[in-house]
Amino acid sequence: MKKIGIVKAQKNSKNVAPMGEKKKVKKRKETYGIYVYKVLKQVHPDTGISSKAMSIMNSFINDIFERIAGEASRLSGYNKKSTITSREIQTAVRLLLPAFKMWCVLKGIAASLLLMATILCFDIRSCDGLRILGLFPFQSKSHFAMAGNLMRGLAERGHQVDVYSHFPLKQPIPNYKDYSLAGTLPDLMNNLTYQVLTQELGTPMALNNWLKISGLPVCKLMDLPVFRRLFEEPPNDPSYDLIVSEVSLSLCYLVWNRRLNVPMVDLMTTVPADWLNWARRNPVNLAVDPSFLTPYIPPMTFLERLDNVITYYTTIVKFNLGMREQDTWVEQNFGPGYPSVVEMLNDLALLLLNYQPTLNGQRTFPPSIVPVGGLHVVDRNETLPKDLQKWLDDSEAGFVYFTFGSMVRIETFPKRIIQTFYKTFEKIAPVRVLWKIVQPKELPPNLPSNVMTQTWLPQVQILKHKNIRAFITHGGLMGTHEAIYYGVPMVGIPLMADQHFNIKTYVTKGNAVKVELQEITTEKLTSAVSQVLKNPVYKKNAAQLSKSFRDQPMSPMDTAVFWIEYVARHGKNVLRLPVVDMPWWQANLLDVYGCILGALIILVYLCIKIVKMITQFFTSKLCIYTNSKTKTN
Repeated sequence: MKKIGIVKAQKNSKNVAPMGEKKKVKKRKETYGIYVYKVLKQVHPDTGISSKAMSIMNSFINDIFERIAGEASRLSGYNKKSTITSREIQTAVRLLLPAFKMWCVLKGIAASLLLMATILCFDIRSCDGLRILGLFPFQSKSHFAMAGNLMRGLAERGHQVDVYSHFPLKQPIPNYKDYSLAGTLPDLMNNLTYQVLTQELGTPMALNNWLKISGLPVCKLMDLPVFRRLFEEPPNDPSYDLIVSEVSLSLCYLVWNRRLNVPMVDLMTTVPADWLNWARRNPVNLAVDPSFLTPYIPPMTFLERLDNVITYYTTIVKFNLGMREQDTWVEQNFGPGYPSVVEMLNDLALLLLNYQPTLNGQRTFPPSIVPVGGLHVVDRNETLPKDLQKWLDDSEAGFVYFTFGSMVRIETFPKRIIQTFYKTFEKIAPVRVLWKIVQPKELPPNLPSNVMTQTWLPQVQILKHKNIRAFITHGGLMGTHEAIYYGVPMVGIPLMADQHFNIKTYVTKGNAVKVELQEITTEKLTSAVSQVLKNPVYKKNAAQLSKSFRDQPMSPMDTAVFWIEYVARHGKNVLRLPVVDMPWWQANLLDVYGCILGALIILVYLCIKIVKMITQFFTSKLCIYTNSKTKTN
């Protein structure tokens, strides 16, 4: 009876509340409903919700949150805590969920509220706010797209992030603090010429040349006062709980894991590198898993498998030799006692990989490697310039978007290749072409009338435009993932590294046509673009790939945040493979194979000895018998 009286008193107090307070309660209900709807869209972006379902959520969700808050407050009182933590919230949900189910059935709204309760349980399974150190010293804008989006996502979920990068935010956001490295290294953005591509980065010596750009020079940034101060006197108010970094080719940054003694998470914007698989002893089957620098896709021919094996091991040897100068630099700057930088790859608690099995092929990954392909694909609803927006909207026959990414300057290509582009653009008219060019004045004259050039473009806004019909690309994972997300077919002209593999994979998926840059002619390029424009199969396959890309149990952001919080909760060794702590000869079972081989050799030896003994025995008997018979005769 006492409990009923309290409930009635609460109801009466609601009835006599001032009008302003009623409005606040109503506004709070609507806010909760909109919040759950946003979470729903994050988990299932293609799922809609009717106005009736939204009304039901707005009617009941406030009561659910009040019950959870009340139960959590009661638990907090039992635990003698002045602050409700995530542990009390999680316990309250587990206690109340069975009651929610029965209540929903009685109200006849089981489907809507069970979905809401499931989403709620999923969304609150987070850590208390962490302090996270973000180290992104590589000066590539396209690489930072993935890292920057992840750090924003962590900040929006209540974690405090300190980000050291070359690309500070234009507009500050809560919980996100920038430490700018801009201007400390030569800019890679819009700075790669045709000569550099073909003579340095697109050759068998490409790895050595990349190390000259993003290896030791990036390590030397740690000589900056901002890094020295952080290394010598890391904050303790509070201290860092976790490090998120893109190590890339500057493995020297792994010393931070040893210095701060917290879990370290690495981002990889490409497919797994050969040296990473080798150092961490990830399962690799070279019969079906292509090397980082080969374009092969399974099933491979004998010659392809042979080249794949040779490339894999030569790449590892080159990389290990290239890391010696970083080992020396670490010892000179931080003192002895550190293992080699390659060995410190095993200190990584988690690797987040820009990889999506339905797009990039099936591979075997250990638990410490989590694919989060599409993490960088975010629509921030950027406003296009009015003249560009009008040009796109007025493209009744559609338009083709052409870019080679944030680094490459197409205007530095040979005149022969640029004239090939011009002639192809003329032949596909009235279809228009939107072309990203850094210095339009450096282009040859007579640019076709159906072409618009821009020095910079918000790529997501272009790819999601209703009039886009094709995307001419160099095949980088960032841009192609965005194109696939929005269902845009592609013409691929790969330039270097994993781009050859990426485009070849998309060709097999049926959403792209490949053209080799060194073999490009007007006829070949026009044929490729025309195929994509005129054959509806490419658009259909692109749309199907888009559906499979989006159809995931959790969004890439939620997946990344979950696993980051997971290693923060459970420690840096929770996903560590036992094999990394074994000597290489044990990990490769050389001792077992040696034992078996030795046993076989001994067995064969014994068999031979036994056969010899038996042979000698019978031979001697035969001789005795023969001699005795001869004497008798």
